[in-house]
Amino acid sequence: MPSKQKTLLFFAGFASSIGSFAIICTCLATQEWVSSKVQFTGTNYSGYADVKLGLFQVSRTKTITAGVGLGAGMTSREVFQILKETSSIQIIHVLIILLLVISLISSFLASATTCLNSVSNPYLTFLGPLGVYVWTAISGIPVLLAMILYAVNIEANGMPKEMAIALDTTSDVFGSTQNTYGYSFWLLLLSIFLNIGTIGIIFYYEHARYSQKVEKERPMAAASQDVILF
Repeated sequence: MPSKQKTLLFFAGFASSIGSFAIICTCLATQEWVSSKVQFTGTNYSGYADVKLGLFQVSRTKTITAGVGLGAGMTSREVFQILKETSSIQIIHVLIILLLVISLISSFLASATTCLNSVSNPYLTFLGPLGVYVWTAISGIPVLLAMILYAVNIEANGMPKEMAIALDTTSDVFGSTQNTYGYSFWLLLLSIFLNIGTIGIIFYYEHARYSQKVEKERPMAAASQDVILF
């Protein structure tokens, strides 16, 4: 049976890992990734398109602020239906989803490993602290990469503007874009911090166990020196 200290620390690591798993599930399920205001001009009117973009769904609400024109209102479609026409953005978007799925699986395995260590002392190395380090790292790194790639698609590739154009049925000209990232995006940062917390907890346990081992060996070393002196 594991010591009380190990049980408490690994249970804390389990709570952190399962929290990361739940957050990634939430980010995949919700569609509040980014909201963008894309300015547009028509023949004798102008306004903006409010684009709400998720991983799988996109909606656009068109508002005319000056003049009179047609095409105002709300419309929505699946993201991949639109991305078929834009290969570079589609490839990155698919990669983002794959990275999040990898992270989701790794978070589950990390939480399972920490839970196992909180109730037992596994003999296999990869089921111990080393396994926690590996699965937690595999969980955290893809999340960071997914956030970077998503920002690249939004800022560099102009994904919201492309969505606004694809959802439009008029000949309006779309211009500048103002992007605001939603909670589905920022929650991924919390997932990374929880993964760092898991590694920190297990590292603290390893350090404490090593210190205890050194303390136990000191009296034996002192006793051996006394025997030699006699």
